[in-house]
This record gives sequence, C-alpha cells and structure tokens, in this order.
Amino acid sequence: MRYLFFSISFIFLGLLGFGCTDKGLEDNAIYPEKILGDWDIEGGGTLFFDEENVSISAGCNTLFGAVSIEENTLIFSMIASTLIACPEAEGNRERELATILDGTTLTYEVIKNKARLFNSSGELALSLIRPDNVDLTNVWDLTSIRTENAISSSILDEGTGITFNADRTVEIITACNGGGGKYSVKGNSISFEEIAFTEKGCEKERMTREQEYNQALGQINSYSILRKTLSLQKDDKVYLSFRLSE
Repeated sequence: MRYLFFSISFIFLGLLGFGCTDKGLEDNAIYPEKILGDWDIEGGGTLFFDEENVSISAGCNTLFGAVSIEENTLIFSMIASTLIACPEAEGNRERELATILDGTTLTYEVIKNKARLFNSSGELALSLIRPDNVDLTNVWDLTSIRTENAISSSILDEGTGITFNADRTVEIITACNGGGGKYSVKGNSISFEEIAFTEKGCEKERMTREQEYNQALGQINSYSILRKTLSLQKDDKVYLSFRLSE
C-alpha cells in the first residue's frame, strides 16, 4: 500500500506542477536568483537589481529604493527620485513605474533572458528582458578616466579611444600619441601585451591626459559591457569608460 500511495502522490504532484505553467514558463526554467543585474523594461525604461537595492530610469531621472528578495518574491520599499525636470513622455513613464513599484510586493518568474513581475492579483505588472550588449570587438570612444583624485571627462578626450580587433590586436588613441599591441580575454578577464606608442611631443595638457589614460590602462584586469557602454576595470572598479563609436 505504501508503494501505491507514493505513486498516487507523485502523479498528484506532477499534475500540480503542470497546472503552474499557465503563465507560459516551464518550472525547471525558473531561476529566482537571476533577477539580479540589468534589465530593459518592455514599454520603456531600464532597471537594475542588486541584493538589496533597485534603480530604475526612463531616460531622465533615476528612481531608487530598497528591495528584499525572498525566493521568487520582491518586496519594495519607498521609491525615491532625483529631481531633474523631464520631458513629458519621460516624466509620465517615471511616474508610472514609481506607482507600480513603490511599497509593493511582486512575485517574479525568470526564463532565459526574460522576466515577468506579477502583482498580488496575479496580473502582469512588468515584463523585463536582459539588455542586448554589443561585442567587445568594436571601435570605442573614450568617455571617462579614473585618476588618483576623481573620475573625469575632458574635451581632450575627443577623438580618443580604443579598438579591439577580432585577431586579438588592439589599437589605442590617446590625447597625444597613438599605439597598440595585443590583448587576450578569458571570460570577463582581459590582459594586454606588447603595448607600444609613438613618441610625438604635445602640449602639456595633452601629455598629462595621455599619462592618465595610460596609467589607468595599466590597471586593467577585467571588463564589462552594458548595451553600448564598455567598462575597463580592475576587479570591480571602473578605470576607463567608453561608448560604442557611431
């Protein structure tokens, strides 16, 4: 009898599992921990989760707040905002997103590169998709450098950048000289070899900016790409930022 009871129970549990797929997602494809990270919001906007915080943007202000992640449940605290005056469309979208998330509890499901968030009535609140990131092998324009004192951008950065080629060679343009060498990647780790530059003399300000660029480049051991932005990093600290060249 125990064996018969086990078999019936197994069938019953199986039917329950089948009934839970009415949202179009298979149970074995749900990975609650993968809600962390960056998302694009269908209908407009971007969203980022870490283990305790959430930030949202519709292209103008940044909305931010605390979030508690418990199994497949998201518990949001008060959502605050920066106070930039926004165009009407972006402002309306920000208010819509704040209303959805402010002080609410949502359940979520993740499958591959998509996620869906549901309110307490089981209605779809937000649909998310992982951002489509461009490849490293591209031409990148420099946007900022980490120095000893700050992260800075400069008018001298115009026309500077880095190009990663498919043959594992790299071309570098600084505020003064140009150069290049080789690079290798393994996962998100990156290293540079045989880097050399021309030795043209330039104005003091350009030479100083070139030195800042090269010093930052010498720190790099990893990289990350989000949409069309490349970050060259030492561990998790960004030293050089680039945008995809138009």
